[in-house]
Amino acid sequence: MQSGTSEHDSQKLKPCRYCETPIEKGLRRCPVCGTLTPHSDAKTTTIWIAVILLVVYLYTLIRGG
Repeated sequence: MQSGTSEHDSQKLKPCRYCETPIEKGLRRCPVCGTLTPHSDAKTTTIWIAVILLVVYLYTLIRGG
């Protein structure tokens, strides 16, 4: 019974990107090291950068520059 509980708990936890401490997925700051958005991953960051670049590119095209 213990293994089912720990497995369920591990699905709610993700390591902090800075200190690697397992923390809950919903937290915005790591309680150990204080890193903001501790489980922000490279995929999410890359998607946001691509979206911002696309918006800037489309804005430049619309303005005629």
